[in-house]
Amino acid sequence: MCLMLKRRSKRRYVSIKHSGQSSDSVNAIIKRCSELFGSIAAERAAIRLVQQGENESIIKCRLEHIENVLVAITLIDPPVVTTGMSGTIKQLRSRGSNVVAAK
Repeated sequence: MCLMLKRRSKRRYVSIKHSGQSSDSVNAIIKRCSELFGSIAAERAAIRLVQQGENESIIKCRLEHIENVLVAITLIDPPVVTTGMSGTIKQLRSRGSNVVAAK
């Protein structure tokens, strides 16, 4: 008998610079991803806002869909700039992200 282990999906954390509210930018990324790749692919990407700062935020998404998310970030209006990407929030912060520290 062979048992399959359940594993959590790997995710990536992306630091973005934006103008305006961070929740508006994340909603625009999700909407654009849905327009480009379909609503099912957008839901499977699991794009979530993790931390927010004044002009910089950290979002997370699944590793399998990182290319689609980066394309959606590139093609949204108003423009958003990706400043870093990592597998952990701690490593992303140590690379120079200026996002507010966790509480």
